[in-house]
Parts: sequence; structure tokens; C-alpha cells
Amino acid sequence: MSDEAVLFERKGGVGIVTLNRPKSLNSMSTELVERCIQHLHNAEHDPEVRCVVLTGAGRAFCAGGDLGSLDGLKTTEERRQFIIKASTITKLIYSMSKPVIAMVNGVAAGAGFNLALASDLAYAAEGVKFIQSFVNIGLAPDCGGYYFLAKTVGLAKAKEIMFTARPVDAQEALTLGIVNGVIPAEELTDKVMAVAEKIAAGAPLALAMAKKEINNYGASLDDTLTYEAMAMSALLGTEDFKEGIAAFREKRAPKFQGK
Repeated sequence: MSDEAVLFERKGGVGIVTLNRPKSLNSMSTELVERCIQHLHNAEHDPEVRCVVLTGAGRAFCAGGDLGSLDGLKTTEERRQFIIKASTITKLIYSMSKPVIAMVNGVAAGAGFNLALASDLAYAAEGVKFIQSFVNIGLAPDCGGYYFLAKTVGLAKAKEIMFTARPVDAQEALTLGIVNGVIPAEELTDKVMAVAEKIAAGAPLALAMAKKEINNYGASLDDTLTYEAMAMSALLGTEDFKEGIAAFREKRAPKFQGK
């Protein structure tokens, strides 16, 4: 395997971003953060990529911040800039127009847990544990943990998980809505890729508009209805809509172009 901190490959319409520091459980060094940002940017602007899968090499998804890197930050400003840069990964996952699936192949601790929460869908291998491990080393959550965890599991449960830093196993994560499914480890890649390929075959403009508005689910009903009217009036004029109608009438799979 390459010694690059993050790998990228495209399989059909699916872009696969792999955190690639397996010896350190894919912990977030400066290099890993910068490379992950670069690959997510590239995936967003590559018209051939319709869906993104984020995963880790080896036996971990992501163990959070690299402790050596964190300890090496000597000034408050250096520390702040590192956290801002790491949080950029969260912002890219959440705001990009393409659906992002976290394929959680191993432990997701600290910021790694929060990257999975930021993703649009998440699937975990059986036996995986999620840990808000920050308080165990005298830190508090970053990479959007406060924002995503409480919205996902509720305020009281989020406080419990953060304050105790107890592991949440894959089955509990499924019950709490942290993941969409728990899959035997040997089947994880195939099943997640099947979901990603199905999404990638969808209409890109429609998916982008749906992702944007569902991420704004706290909006008022009036604001939501206004957005729906704007989105639908725009989409009804696209070539993809025409293709979708033609495919429906001809009883075939549509071939969307994002136009």
C-alpha cells in the first residue's frame, strides 16, 4: 500500500477516500488532514464522482488526533490553526453537494467518531466501537462533535457519551441512529459499495438539492416550503428530469448527466 497519508480512487461514479496511517490507527496528523481536505475538494469538483465513501486502512476508521502531532503544537495559535484545519474536513463532508458515506471498518474515536457523524450515511462493521475519547486525555470534542452528536442521539445521551467516554458498540450505534447498518466485516466493502453505486446512479442535481435542505431540517415550515418551490421549479427544467420521465415510460434505468 502507498505511504501517502490519504488515498483516493474512483470506481465508476464512487470516489473512495481512504485514511492511510494504519500503524497509528489513521490518527489525524497534519499531513493526513491536508491530504484529506485535498481529496474531498477534488471529489467535489470531479463531475465523474457522484458519491463519496470515506474509510480507513487497516483495523481502524480513525482514532482521532495524532497525539504526537498535538503535543508538538507549542503555541495557542498553532493549536487553534490545527483544530480549524481538521474541522475543515467536517465542513467539506457536510457541505459538499455529493452524498458522503462513512464506511466504518474499525474503531472510530474522538474526531474519527465525529467524521462518521458528519457523513450523510454510515455503516459499521460488526464489533466496531465508537468512542468520544476526549476527556480521557484532558480534551473536549472537536470536528463538530457537539453539533452532530446531540442532534443524532439527543442531548442527555450525548452528554453521557461525551462525559463518560464510554465505548458505544456497533449495535448500540445502530439503535441510537449513529449508523444506518451493521454489517459483517467481510461483507462491509461490498455492501457499502452497493449502496454508494445506487446513490451514484441517481440524479446529481436532485441529490445535491435534497442534501442541502435535509441538512437544514431545523428551518421553519414556511422556509422549507419556499426552498422546495425553488428546487422543484429548477429541477423540472433539467435534462435529468426529461431523462427520468423518458426512462420511466420506456421501463429502463435512467442515465442522468447532472444537467
